[in-house]
Amino acid sequence: MSQENQQVVDAEEHEDHKSDAPARPSFYRRHKWFVRIVAVLAVAAIGIGVALTIAVHHRQEQERLGLGAVQPPSAPTELEDSSNRTGAFTAHVEYTSMAETDGHQVATDIVWDDAWFFQDPTAYNHELATTCSVLSAIANSESGYYQAGSSSPAYMEEALAALGFQDISTASYQYRSEIFDEVVDFLAGTDDVVAYSVATKRVKNTDGAEKTLYLVSVRGSYGSEWLSDFNMGDAADYEMDAIDHEGFMRAANEIVEDLAERLSEDGGGDDIALLFTGHSRGAATANLAASYADDMTTSLRPLAPLENIYCYTFATPEVTEFANTNDALYDNIFNIMNPSDIVPRLPLASWGYARYGHDLWLPGYGEAAFDEHYDDMRAAFEANVGTESPYVPQDRERVDKLIEDLGREITTADDLATAGGLFSLVRDMLGNIDPMQVLYGHYPNVYIAWMQAIDGSDLREGDAA
Repeated sequence: MSQENQQVVDAEEHEDHKSDAPARPSFYRRHKWFVRIVAVLAVAAIGIGVALTIAVHHRQEQERLGLGAVQPPSAPTELEDSSNRTGAFTAHVEYTSMAETDGHQVATDIVWDDAWFFQDPTAYNHELATTCSVLSAIANSESGYYQAGSSSPAYMEEALAALGFQDISTASYQYRSEIFDEVVDFLAGTDDVVAYSVATKRVKNTDGAEKTLYLVSVRGSYGSEWLSDFNMGDAADYEMDAIDHEGFMRAANEIVEDLAERLSEDGGGDDIALLFTGHSRGAATANLAASYADDMTTSLRPLAPLENIYCYTFATPEVTEFANTNDALYDNIFNIMNPSDIVPRLPLASWGYARYGHDLWLPGYGEAAFDEHYDDMRAAFEANVGTESPYVPQDRERVDKLIEDLGREITTADDLATAGGLFSLVRDMLGNIDPMQVLYGHYPNVYIAWMQAIDGSDLREGDAA
């Protein structure tokens, strides 16, 4: 038999044997439990997605209608327990601390003087600044009151009542303090917001003159709002060479629009005074809101006269790419920062970012003012909080090195979004600092204690170095 015929026979025999062999089980029969589990997970994922979509839509509709909050949003409400005090006095206020304290509730005394708001806002006022450092911390404490089932008091209302304010609105907290609302904002992409209080008081000068003061105290980063801190925006999207940090800008615009509406309803006038304050994200938002109020003094519809606008911020991030931040128009804005705190160093100045107004630095490790007042600061912290200050002043050197390394390795803000930029950020952060330890220098109570331990002459104007 030829070789070719033999190959045909062998092939036929192979097919015969193959047809006699048992069939191979299907993938489903061999892995039926795996397939079933995948199917169940897929159905569950679809169900969860549909449920979340419905829940988000429902919550957004509740917010639109003013329903489903711990307390329905409303116009400014009268502070029934207001002391109605005017002039100069001292008040005892309570709030919460991030430090390890019993119940996290702490207290301190703050001074107040109506006459402050008849003085030049471009002249730094250390007493007013110190009071603002406490009010910016209380803005963070207010969140607990608006969480379902919480027994937390309304810290901001109580503090401002003690200072003689007549009414207050904290409506923005009411859909920005629940855990579910933070999830909604994250899923809906509506996290470029802040919570803030607007309160009014009729202040009286020693010569009998009067003004209506609007206080705006802005809460720091909370829940999904942290994501907005990284939303620097792109100037190209606005067809501009530079823009303000987009995440902060959107929050500040909301506040300015709110103020414009309130002032329009109240009649406005030259006897209106504005005070902006905040810590961290709240500081960035207050800085921009004050700068917008300053800008509006050159328009046909100012919120208040330029000589009546005051702003003190704490732990303030860089907020803008514009180069006019040092214009005299913004001389009424004061940004107070701790050299050991990394937050005021971001976004990087080397990327072209800055703050409006004056940058003032607390005493830092290695400076004569630090050696002179550090023990006083620690004593003030313990008196307020009931525990020792956890912040490590030596972190200033580590923060300086980190900022230097990041500026060298990530030369523009756009580079941060690349794989190499993110790798450099993570590597340098983990290599240069202990993230949890360096956060202590950002605590509001550290700022408060420093403000109580020093006077204005101990602050250093300029950059962090």
